Amino acid sequence: MKGRLLRGITAAAALSALVFSASPARAVDRRAEAAAKDAIKRAANDYLSTDYTAGAARLERAARTCGASRCTAATKAAVLRDLGTMQFRNGDVGAAKKTWADAVKLQPELALNPDYDTPDLRTAWDDAKAGAGSAGGSAGGPAPQGDFTHTPPSEQKAGSPLPLYAEYPGGTVARVVVKYKSPSAGDWSRMDLKKMGGGWGGQLPCADVTKGTLRYWIQGFDEGGDPVASSGDPKHPFTVAIKDEISGEAPHLPGKAAPKACNEDSDCPPGLPGCAAEKKGTEETTESETGEEKPKVEEAPTFARFWVGISAEVPELMQMTSGDDLCGLTGQGFPANSANAYCTNPDGSDFPSRAGPQQNSHLVPGAAGHSDGGIQFGDVRVMATFDYALNPSMLVGARLGYVFNAYTGQSAASAKRALSTPIHAEARFTLLIGHQPLMHTGFAPMGFAGLGFSEFDVHTASVISLDNVAGQQPVNIWLTDAPFFLTAGAGMRYAFSLRAAFTAAARVNLAIGGNGTIPAFGPEVGILYGF
Repeated sequence: MKGRLLRGITAAAALSALVFSASPARAVDRRAEAAAKDAIKRAANDYLSTDYTAGAARLERAARTCGASRCTAATKAAVLRDLGTMQFRNGDVGAAKKTWADAVKLQPELALNPDYDTPDLRTAWDDAKAGAGSAGGSAGGPAPQGDFTHTPPSEQKAGSPLPLYAEYPGGTVARVVVKYKSPSAGDWSRMDLKKMGGGWGGQLPCADVTKGTLRYWIQGFDEGGDPVASSGDPKHPFTVAIKDEISGEAPHLPGKAAPKACNEDSDCPPGLPGCAAEKKGTEETTESETGEEKPKVEEAPTFARFWVGISAEVPELMQMTSGDDLCGLTGQGFPANSANAYCTNPDGSDFPSRAGPQQNSHLVPGAAGHSDGGIQFGDVRVMATFDYALNPSMLVGARLGYVFNAYTGQSAASAKRALSTPIHAEARFTLLIGHQPLMHTGFAPMGFAGLGFSEFDVHTASVISLDNVAGQQPVNIWLTDAPFFLTAGAGMRYAFSLRAAFTAAARVNLAIGGNGTIPAFGPEVGILYGF
């Protein structure tokens, strides 16, 4: 009896050991893990086809499959993160934020899926993370510990400076720096705190205090520039929820009133880091007395609003009319040809002379001006340019210039098919392609469209015969039109700097006037200066 009892106890103990030893292996189910990762990939295709309902259903199944422990925390957090995205796109913002909060609890440093990152989604995601994070600590965890005595603010109103104050009880530090990441920034920034009473204080600039979760940590340096103290680190930072409105008392430095928002008057003392009186971007990079380089506070990106320059279309190409006897006139002194081609003498004067019918009447039929037609070189346009940048991608402006190689006679101008003075006046809209091209150097594709007032001309050389003159006489045969035109083009802009650029484009014009419509096209180049 005792033997059977002993054997039973031994068997039960062995079975228990087997069960407990097998439990860790069952903690993550490989098939559930693989199915969850596959669901994340397939949901991306649902997102691209805007079938958010299907994507949400797929990810909900994956979350149920993962359960409490069948997937790694990272995988289940990614499933919940993308599920929240599908819910957000379906208009269920409340469900999305709850799902995101669950995801952040599993993975406090979880980032938004870059494939889905858009401004509206980013704002909602940051808001959800701010709500999920514990006050003053890293999201989902306790406040970081360290060498400084520091009470982090739990929240702050967006657009207001964020006061920070820390004391170092362990000895003397020569310099204290706060390193922070704005909700709207991808990189860490830093700012020196100034000595204040028994500690160090300052205010993070309000431009960096944007809605979402702001992260920061504190580091102290000795006289030699070596780090000797810290509270928090990049992986375990303090966090502050930045909101449109806060529920509690606004944070403030010891003995001072809470700072006002940047769009309000501020009475903070001059020289205090982050104070409205201190303009961001004016601090130069210098060597501190400790030998460590102080960081330069970068000026907010900007771009030139006004652009002036010179451009040229060199030269235009046009289709020249073809035919014979193109210099002959009607009895009223107009061209007798259907293309309304005009002729001039080599000195630029009209041919035949409009002073009387004699010269026209002596033209020899079949030898009164011949053109083979085809594409010919036309005008050359040189223009002064002016543009105003509506934003970093769009400009509106004008061109004013002179047309070289234009029609030289007077008859076409009298018939309103040319201008007496060949000027060029144009209004234009330009679109630069890419992410804020005026704020970057390098190449940017561009397109433009415009309308204006000018003339468009093409000519070819010929010879005529007069029955009262021996031999042949040279003439120029012209096809011309005015006074209006439409234009469009596309090309490339290269910015040498934020203030100087070169453009090259292919341009198409459509002359509209007394001669109907005549197309012209050619290359346009320009050099621009912005201020």
